[in-house]
Amino acid sequence: MLALEKHPLVNADLREAFDWYEDQRAGLGGEFKDDFLTHLRQLPRDAPLYAVRFADVRRLNLDRFPYGLFYVIRPPEIWLLAVLHASRDSETVLAARRQCFHG
Repeated sequence: MLALEKHPLVNADLREAFDWYEDQRAGLGGEFKDDFLTHLRQLPRDAPLYAVRFADVRRLNLDRFPYGLFYVIRPPEIWLLAVLHASRDSETVLAARRQCFHG
């Protein structure tokens, strides 16, 4: 199984989404967190199953929320670059974040 490495800004992505959902309704942020963690646990096993979206970046969508886990596979690791809302300009954000791992 591939090891998972997270970009330093992934936690900020999660905090922003959690806070927004929690502001909408108490407990909704926790539901977002649970959906994210379910998919994060599956990622090392299932990473190759998801198609490349652009460049070498793949996306695993959450079930209940319009967010995706954006990652690249670089054996022996998976690099989780971002957790972004579907409406974000993900290609621009991810191009910058890939530099952290390539740099």
